[in-house]
Amino acid sequence: MYFSSLNTRIDDTIYKNLRIGFIWASKVSLITLLLITIVIWIDYVHEENNNLFLTTVNFAIQGLLFAFGWLFFAHNKTLNHYKIISSIYALLFGTTWGGAIINLNNLGHAYVIVEIVGNLLFLVVLLSFYTYRAAVYLATLPILIFTTWYSIADPRFDLLFAFTKLAITLIIIESGRQLLFKWFTARITQEHDNKRLLKQLAKLSFTDQLTQINNRRFFDFTIDKQIINTKHHNIPLSIILIDIDYFKLFNDTQGHVKGDICLKSVATTIRNSLMRHNDTVSRYGGEEFVVLLPNTDINGARRVAERIQQNVATLAIEHPCSHINDFVTVSQGIASWQMNQRPNQLIDTADSHLYNAKESGRNKYSST
Repeated sequence: MYFSSLNTRIDDTIYKNLRIGFIWASKVSLITLLLITIVIWIDYVHEENNNLFLTTVNFAIQGLLFAFGWLFFAHNKTLNHYKIISSIYALLFGTTWGGAIINLNNLGHAYVIVEIVGNLLFLVVLLSFYTYRAAVYLATLPILIFTTWYSIADPRFDLLFAFTKLAITLIIIESGRQLLFKWFTARITQEHDNKRLLKQLAKLSFTDQLTQINNRRFFDFTIDKQIINTKHHNIPLSIILIDIDYFKLFNDTQGHVKGDICLKSVATTIRNSLMRHNDTVSRYGGEEFVVLLPNTDINGARRVAERIQQNVATLAIEHPCSHINDFVTVSQGIASWQMNQRPNQLIDTADSHLYNAKESGRNKYSST
């Protein structure tokens, strides 16, 4: 199972949030532009104002930018070099809105209108781009510059007022951004830790504590999934049921400590004998193991069984009480899934072949 690092998870989530934020900011901007355009036309439609048509055209171009941004980020759910693209869009967002504020000023709108628009934009930027500091300031600085310049140009206010307002606005934006980002990273860290804990618990619940291979619960869970997959894709599926020959005699004479060492060695050898990542071995019970081989026919399963037989022999674990060999050996029963066969029927078939292998002298495999 793929499990990304915390930094990777945070980075991925930053783009997901930015993407949603850009979409939301674009929608809000389009609605705001529409409302502003309606208001200025109502105010100036009966007056001679050369800037009205030019302002409307500028707003229309700006609206196309936001519509493009909306569609672009709605389409690109994943994006390489997203920080560069996000920075460019944030800068365009801030610059075009700064230009819109100049246009409003040229139309003769009051300071309070510009302030309302500016404060709305600061709120939109903060809530939309807070996961990426560069985007926040690339979007807000052009708007801050133009609103501050408007304050300086207004005869009712002096420089102290303009720069005090600028400093307070920056403090509010940065404080809000840090608060939101800390909450954001805390939530992701918590989610990451929860998923890591669940992964560890799942691994523990599916792992045999002695041999450290998969356990019976894992096999029961996996074989159902593999049979469904086999039916859906019309591919073969095989299993191998494996038993250590005369293991009870080995345990009784060599002791349980050596018996456990033998089990662990055989389990590791079987696992290392599997060449594909989706081939699995599980401890089925006692000294029995079961190998699950997706997309493998009976001939492929026989080759795996032959490899397991040879690798166990290479271990050369002494077995003084074995009736067939001086070393530990295994018997194997192989079965391939047949149409409409249930999991227990497939296991019963493999068990029947395992019995035949034992009856015919052990240290061999038997199949259909």
